[in-house]
Amino acid sequence: MPHNPQDDWTRPVPRSPRQGRGEAEPTRAVPRGQSHDGGWSWRDEDPEPTQAMPRGGYDGQGDDDPVYGDGGYGDGGYEADHGARGYYDDNGDWVPRPRGRGRSEDDRRRDHGYDDDERRPRPRDDRSRDVRRGAAGGGPHPGHPARPRPGGGGRPPRRRARYGFRRFMALLTFLLVAYLVTMIVVVALVWGSVSRVDATPDVADRPGGSSGAAYLLVGTDSREQLTDEERSEFGTGQAEGSRADTVMLLHVPTMGDPTLVSLPRDSYLSIRDQGPNKLNAAHSTGGPALLVDTVEQATGIRVDGYMEIGFGGFVGVVEEVGGVHMCLDAPVQDDKAHIDLQAGCQDLTGPEALGYVRMRYSDQRGDLGRVERQRQFLSALVNQMASPATVLNPLRLHSVGTTTGEALALGEDTSMLEAGRMALAMRTIAGGGGHSLTVPVANPNHPTNVGSTVLWDEAGAAELFSALREGRPVTVEP
Repeated sequence: MPHNPQDDWTRPVPRSPRQGRGEAEPTRAVPRGQSHDGGWSWRDEDPEPTQAMPRGGYDGQGDDDPVYGDGGYGDGGYEADHGARGYYDDNGDWVPRPRGRGRSEDDRRRDHGYDDDERRPRPRDDRSRDVRRGAAGGGPHPGHPARPRPGGGGRPPRRRARYGFRRFMALLTFLLVAYLVTMIVVVALVWGSVSRVDATPDVADRPGGSSGAAYLLVGTDSREQLTDEERSEFGTGQAEGSRADTVMLLHVPTMGDPTLVSLPRDSYLSIRDQGPNKLNAAHSTGGPALLVDTVEQATGIRVDGYMEIGFGGFVGVVEEVGGVHMCLDAPVQDDKAHIDLQAGCQDLTGPEALGYVRMRYSDQRGDLGRVERQRQFLSALVNQMASPATVLNPLRLHSVGTTTGEALALGEDTSMLEAGRMALAMRTIAGGGGHSLTVPVANPNHPTNVGSTVLWDEAGAAELFSALREGRPVTVEP
């Protein structure tokens, strides 16, 4: 039977000198069978200095550890059997461990929790300890039970929930950006469909700037967009050219509510280089630029923007929005305008709306009654066009917007910002805000050499336009 001294548990345990207690003589191991004062020795030469006890215990002691298989110290394998610096062979001889073989002391120190530059162990995390023990196949160490998970069922799937929320936010952001880009494209297409006219007077005595901005809204009797059948159906006649059938001055102050002032088309005013005449004659003889100049000279307010629409465009816009809802206090019938409307609330079609805003022979107030209906109808039309169902729907906005853009003509100097201010001001008036009135009139049937005209009340008109120029509250009754 072989004699293995390293298996003898009665052999004295070698100890290493402690640091900091002087330089004592290294203790030497005493082989089995020899006393301290002599006797038989199985080593022919002086024994080597006592080495540090290998971590992992004696042979066979650490292999049964359920976690590491090396006595619980984590060295395992080669180091558990042969020690850190060497080992005793079967004959009892000490065999030093060769340099460069196996793992270094630094590697072992890091494995056992020591930093490279310090001798104290690093704090270990319970989760990493559990992972290492689980990887060994033996489960948690009996002396160090695993930390219980909240709820008894493990960690909840927070990562999956967080991932789902992030994916939802990414999708929402993408849809929002796509919607904004679509709306920008639609607005650009609508703006590109608007035609332009020269509405800037080429004169040196234009009025100076006033409080806020003023825009001239004009509805002409141009029949260029109507076929012969439509002209007969709508009762517009066959006259060529265009005349200002509707003239309104929209004033938007810097602070305060907007004001919409109707200027009757038969107003008796002085036209540059022509003398006194009806207001609509300025448009028929000199176009939009002469009409703007006539209004500026009569009101003393500089016009900053111009917008015009003809008969054909008016009918197309009303048809595109699906009709305009109007409530009539009394029946309306006019043979020349080709309309026969019942009293009460109803949706007016394109031809009915055109006849409603043009008729004057069946109205005892003549031109003054017509301008009031025009303002009412324009407010109802703008209110319907500015509804969320139209403005927030890209497809609907493109359809209505391009139809309106093709029907409109803006001044060459009218920018998109000014067009937007016009639209917002008209929406305010359509919602019941601001002021909507007719210029003060002294005589609605003033006889002249150009026919029956509308004579303004000079004092009342001067007070109205002075308040608009200076930004003061409007006190003139509608």
